[in-house]
Amino acid sequence: MTLGKVSPFLLALALVLAACGGGQAPPPPSLAVRPSPGCQNPQATAYEGAGASQVQELTVDGTVRTYRLYVPSSAHPDTPAPIVYNFHGLGSNAREQEAYSQLLPLAEGEGFILVSPDGLGNPRAWFVPGLSMSLGDPERDLRFFDALHQHLSRTLCLDLGRVYATGMSNGAFFSSALACQRPEVLAAIAPVAGVFYPPQGCREAVPVIAFHGTNDAIVPYGEGLIFNIIPYDGAEAYVQMWAGQNGCQGPARQERLGREVVHLTYGGCRAPAELIVVEGGGHTWPGSVDVPRLGYTTHEISAAQMMWDFFQAVAQR
Repeated sequence: MTLGKVSPFLLALALVLAACGGGQAPPPPSLAVRPSPGCQNPQATAYEGAGASQVQELTVDGTVRTYRLYVPSSAHPDTPAPIVYNFHGLGSNAREQEAYSQLLPLAEGEGFILVSPDGLGNPRAWFVPGLSMSLGDPERDLRFFDALHQHLSRTLCLDLGRVYATGMSNGAFFSSALACQRPEVLAAIAPVAGVFYPPQGCREAVPVIAFHGTNDAIVPYGEGLIFNIIPYDGAEAYVQMWAGQNGCQGPARQERLGREVVHLTYGGCRAPAELIVVEGGGHTWPGSVDVPRLGYTTHEISAAQMMWDFFQAVAQR
């Protein structure tokens, strides 16, 4: 589930695209807003650095944790903004994920705050409760997320009703675990190349849109083994489990979005459950830069744009 080194060109491209983004689109008038405590006393330095990625630190359990914070240039310290947490894959880091996900220019154009945290270890990783690949303290990164979200809620003006998470591979597993463990915090998730549903089940319904390639050689699309070691039920199976959790009825409906992309959706749900299937796709982020050693990358869709559209639709339900 590793994302290798992302080229300097990709990092530069993301920043250039961010500089070209438009202003924040205001939420629909009917959209309820839940201002965070930070709207009363926002941290001035965070907004002074708007329009550029800021490397921040936070000490949790005696360990200094790092993350990249992107506040869009359109953000105002008295206007609650949505926030997206963006978790990297095994062996990657926050800087690479910020660029690879293509969420940086979207954050600038759409006006949401983007937070890309760093995992710990060598290689860097996220501990995922319920997944056997997680060794050590399974709650370590849950505590980090709690502390980080509390910190940002106090220092930034956030809309607590529009808190979202995504991630790549190991980071996708972690975003899935967060939805299970922190449904009162997350309004929706969008795991890429690694949706998961723990055997012990989840607490509440959470909207889910997942992305997975059928030729993923690291995290199998169907039932198989991660790294040829760790049992994995498959993307369709885990999304179906989320559909059950979300109160959906009946089998998934299929809609072809292009020559190589199929959209699976469940009906009658309390919270939507969807899967974007890339036929022939590898262990990659749809619409992003090609990473040939990880398999084929489709450019028929943009996972970044599709997940943001999904988040926006969920907010208006």
